[in-house]
Amino acid sequence: MSENENYGQQWVPGAPSAPTQHVTGPQTGGPYPNYGPPTQGTGQPIPPGQTGMYGPPQAGPPQYAQPARPSFLALMPLPIKLAVGSGLMGLVTFFMGFLSWVTIGETIDSKAEDWAMDQGNSIGIPAFLTMVFTPGWFLLGLGAAAVAAFGFVAAKWRRFLPHVAFLVVVSWLGLLACALALPGFISLGTGAILALIFGSFQLLLIGAAVIMDGLNEEA
Repeated sequence: MSENENYGQQWVPGAPSAPTQHVTGPQTGGPYPNYGPPTQGTGQPIPPGQTGMYGPPQAGPPQYAQPARPSFLALMPLPIKLAVGSGLMGLVTFFMGFLSWVTIGETIDSKAEDWAMDQGNSIGIPAFLTMVFTPGWFLLGLGAAAVAAFGFVAAKWRRFLPHVAFLVVVSWLGLLACALALPGFISLGTGAILALIFGSFQLLLIGAAVIMDGLNEEA
């Protein structure tokens, strides 16, 4: 029976140590794949469901923030914005029809006589004089054009922009004719003056809208 040669021997400093045996096989705790689970830096594996020191792994492509969608008003073409602005002015013009169109003072009799004397032996009646007391129809036309202008927000109705602009032109010119054809002894009221002012803004805005819309189509 053989005995171990090293049995009973004591280790002496400086003496050669026994040969070291190298054990091959999988090692755990390494930072590379196939060498054990990832560790937290202390040699301990990371339990499932927890994150490491660099955060959780990201799966899939990177997510980018979507740009803010422009508002509906920003997407609306400039000619349509002008047409809607003319609609606002047209609504104000329409409600001026509830105010006084003409003012008649106490001295109307003497003013009428003076006006008749200035005319001489004959009194000329202009064509627009027959429209003096019918301005309400033209105010209705401006109001209808104002309501129609709001319909241009929908793209399918924008082809009628020139037609609505034509209605505004005719109505405002008729309103102006009623104001200018008044006899000298009758004065314009507050409603007539304000209607002419706001009606002119309505006319200018929708006229600019038609011109710009035509230029955009040619381009």
